[in-house]
Amino acid sequence: MDGSTGRHDFHPEAAAAAAVKAAPWPATDVTPATADTLPAPPLPLALFPGAWPDWIGRAAEVSGAPADYVACALIAAAGAMIGNARWGEPRPGWREPPILNVALVGNPSSGKSPALSSVTSPLGQMEAEDNADLDGRCADHRRLKQAAKEHRALWEAEVRAAVKGGTPPPSEPKDARDPEEPTARRFKTSDPTREAVRDLAAANPRGLLLIRDELAGWIAGMDRYGSGGGGGADRAFYLEAWNGAEHVADRVKDRAEGRRGGTVIPHLTVGILGGIQPDRVASLLLSGDDDGLAARFLYTWPDPAPISDNDVLAGDLFTLAARRLRDLDWKGPHPVLLPFTAQARADVLAWRREVRGMEAGAGGAFLSWLGKLPGFGVRLAVVFAHLAWTGMEGASEPTEVTEDDTARALAFLADYAVPMARRVFGEAALPQAERDARTLARWYLRQPVPRPETLNARGLRRMGNGPGLPNAERIGGALAELAELGWVRPDPTRAGEHAGRSRGDWRVNPGLQRWRK
Repeated sequence: MDGSTGRHDFHPEAAAAAAVKAAPWPATDVTPATADTLPAPPLPLALFPGAWPDWIGRAAEVSGAPADYVACALIAAAGAMIGNARWGEPRPGWREPPILNVALVGNPSSGKSPALSSVTSPLGQMEAEDNADLDGRCADHRRLKQAAKEHRALWEAEVRAAVKGGTPPPSEPKDARDPEEPTARRFKTSDPTREAVRDLAAANPRGLLLIRDELAGWIAGMDRYGSGGGGGADRAFYLEAWNGAEHVADRVKDRAEGRRGGTVIPHLTVGILGGIQPDRVASLLLSGDDDGLAARFLYTWPDPAPISDNDVLAGDLFTLAARRLRDLDWKGPHPVLLPFTAQARADVLAWRREVRGMEAGAGGAFLSWLGKLPGFGVRLAVVFAHLAWTGMEGASEPTEVTEDDTARALAFLADYAVPMARRVFGEAALPQAERDARTLARWYLRQPVPRPETLNARGLRRMGNGPGLPNAERIGGALAELAELGWVRPDPTRAGEHAGRSRGDWRVNPGLQRWRK
């Protein structure tokens, strides 16, 4: 009581804070710190037909990489090599190209790049072989271009003479026009600009494989270069490329070269294959608005391969297979459609119903990904049909997709791709504050017992061995998330008896201060 006034000093804020401090703490739940990502499903290697399981195993040993990376890189490369030559048609009107985008998810030094080399190196050798005549073709082009120049000069002289004489001028002869410039035959590219990919696709209408050691740089660089135009134009281009849709490029360059209707690509078909670190999946593919890019990838995030000094030879099965796929008879520009057998069609229909059931309990980016599973099934069945042809001696070129091809594809998706996507989309799909809360929780339980009784966002940010969150705002958001779980509660303190700004302290649940496994 104040002796001079006879009044009691009462501070509601202080009373509320005291009540919070005195409230009992909830039971300790360490799930935010101890919950691991879902385990990686085992690779169902037996689903690959013919000699492919042996080749995948050997290539993985040579690469020092998990067999998962090699197997999934094989799927992407084979699909791109088939390209527009063959599409699957499970029923009239439903057509799918065999393009399969694949992301090899893993930390640095997990073997992603060596695994990619198991398919990119043979493709590079094939490109070199197919372009051995490029110098000769260029020499022929220069000769024909010079001849066209002379023919054009003669024609121009005839036009001048006709105009002077008042007679109709002659039409331009074909041999007065410049010949098409020769282009390199390409199966793959690593160029991140869509203009370059578009030009390559126009010159190589069967399809392309875009290969990036690190997909993160490619995704982050979208709409920054050339005439990207911003607004997600690059991402839209690659969504279009996954569908094999017609693409028309109306550019100044096209008009300058006399193509008034623009460059028309009847079926823009470009697959994507590359590596990416787990945290970059969250920040680049799963963050922001869902435009469907993340849903168009198959993911593999296996456990690291054991260290081995094995130098076994993988063999040249992939090289031989890629050549056979390249030589598939195709006149273009439209694909040859492979029908599904009656049983294969029934299996695809049953798969669609199964996917519908999965969608009922899903949300966010994972729900969008599930929506692509029926199409993935058709595409992968076409790929498996051609792997069976190239991986089994004496096999005939597929003219339809059988129930065996379809069963292999759907089993791969159900037993491997779906649980792997759950693993990849798991914590990576959480909101930023929840991911930060888990990071902070793990850091706290790594501290020696007895652990700190209070935490402070600014103090944690300044610590040399702190939780690693970039700023006090992110740490504060993580603390607020942990408060909802009963890990901490606000405990503002003020130095001395004078009014002023309180320290943003958080008191830690006593059950966590001495918690042990």
